Amino acid sequence: MKKFYLLILTVVFLSFSLVTQAQGVYSSITSNPSFYTLDDGRFWQGGVPPPGGCTDCTITINSNVTVVPDNGTSTSLLYPSPGTPALNDVQLHRGTLVVNGNVTLTINTYIEFFDTRVVIGSDASTAATLVLNDQADLNGIATVQLGNINCAINANNTGTAPLFLPNPINGPHADFFSPATKSAGIFGIFAPPDINGYNYSYVLTSNGIGKSTHFFGTQYSLNCDGSTSNVCAPGWVYGPAITSLDPTFGVIFTQSATLPVVLVQFLATKNPDATIKLSWATAQEINSSSFDVERSADQGSWEKIGSVKAKGYASTTSNYTFTDQFPLAGNGYYRLKMIDLDGKFEYSKVVFVTSDNMRQPLVVYSNPFSDQIRVKVNVDRSQNLTLVVSDIIGKTYLKQSYHAQAGDNLINLVPTGAASGMYVLHIEGNTYDQTVKLAKQ
Repeated sequence: MKKFYLLILTVVFLSFSLVTQAQGVYSSITSNPSFYTLDDGRFWQGGVPPPGGCTDCTITINSNVTVVPDNGTSTSLLYPSPGTPALNDVQLHRGTLVVNGNVTLTINTYIEFFDTRVVIGSDASTAATLVLNDQADLNGIATVQLGNINCAINANNTGTAPLFLPNPINGPHADFFSPATKSAGIFGIFAPPDINGYNYSYVLTSNGIGKSTHFFGTQYSLNCDGSTSNVCAPGWVYGPAITSLDPTFGVIFTQSATLPVVLVQFLATKNPDATIKLSWATAQEINSSSFDVERSADQGSWEKIGSVKAKGYASTTSNYTFTDQFPLAGNGYYRLKMIDLDGKFEYSKVVFVTSDNMRQPLVVYSNPFSDQIRVKVNVDRSQNLTLVVSDIIGKTYLKQSYHAQAGDNLINLVPTGAASGMYVLHIEGNTYDQTVKLAKQ
């Protein structure tokens, strides 16, 4: 199995690369002004990118990024010299890859998706773009979905690589009836080969779509008629759309519904009777079915503990609640599985709460956080607390004193100079001692 290679080989990377079959949730930084590429550890929150051959992973891309080929041409401005270690051909097995927000994912090398769900634009409000300067394979039940009418895929292979050099095609697929030529784009893989000897079909290329036995040079007209500002062109497709199997032309894009739910709030709080109240709100719902509430003790394995029926269609704010009557002792993590009427689903962010009656509870309202950390601390008596935010190697970014009253105390913390990554919040008082891990977006 081909591997992801880091620009800097660290002990952390080596430990992760030994466990390529484990599930994982990987989220990128939200701003990328230095143009870090996918193979750069600094592009990932916590500094650790997905291990090679990532299996059963959920990967969220939150800022502009390029997947680079294996010829040492990383686009990072900090590593412009030839020979810089870079990604080899990329394989993703099962799991989900989400391009989230108004960002662009550019693929400059051959990439293979095995039973993987690729989502370009995670909800109805984003305008994400996938630029294909090489070839991407859809194997098994792999799908690509465009979330809304503002999302697009560009497979024209314009050759605008770093320094505006031509961008070679590393993928293996020759154009139908022109074996000396390769085109960038998405290809549907099937077996056995057809009567012309091909085991793939065009899904989206600048030359058209279709199997070699039913080839036609055309372009998609999805969501780009006179009622929109999207211009139809060869090698382009606009959402909402999803790949599906056509009996004549193989895997092609077809019209789909806009991804259903825009989640604007998700909170977990401890009730006086020690139960846990989960509350969330949506700003928009289209074609939504239900919310499955899932719980975990370690964010590794998850169990469904209940379900709440969705309104289905709403253009205004909708509020929901669910109570965990029998919470876990100690730390509990919660997430929502947001399911639409067609069975498609998305996961929410993860929220955390502690319900251990032997310790005082701590509720973190913003994890991951951006500029400030909002927490609720409940103490049994009035006391002075010391709150410290440090990174995983012990560097302190905030040390603050707070005089807490008996009961709930709402506190806002603003760590100075904290970059994207993992942090530790430690709160200590006369009768209180609590530590929690945090992520900075």
